Amino acid sequence: MAETYQGHCLCGAVQLEGRGAPKLEICHCSMCRNWHGSPAMAASFEDGVHIIAGKDHIKAYQSSDWAERAFCSKCGTTLYYHLTGSDMIHSSQAGLFDLPEGLKIHEEIFVDEQPDYYRFDSDAPRITAAEMFERFEKYQAEQQNDD
Repeated sequence: MAETYQGHCLCGAVQLEGRGAPKLEICHCSMCRNWHGSPAMAASFEDGVHIIAGKDHIKAYQSSDWAERAFCSKCGTTLYYHLTGSDMIHSSQAGLFDLPEGLKIHEEIFVDEQPDYYRFDSDAPRITAAEMFERFEKYQAEQQNDD
């Protein structure tokens, strides 16, 4: 049985479960920084993030042609980023989950959009916007081939 990690919004109305091994990702894109007021610290899970309770309290904003960002309509907690055209939630905000101690940053993305006033002490791979868009395109093509 895969590892599971429980998560919830600030008010507890939305309950999430991360399934599989977690990875910590940092996103420096301007949209995430506007959304969070800082870079996004997301946890991705091998078998995705699943909504356990409170689906009726989740509101989503389509922030681009390829993704939406979800939040709790009761307390405003940022919940997850979701690629449109996919049924799977790949990552959610790391702070929502009780993650294991010692978890290291897996990668930093959109590093070419990172402002110069902060830096993480990490030797994790640093991925540019162009490299991320290549991943998105590959993922979307795989999704279309599965249909």
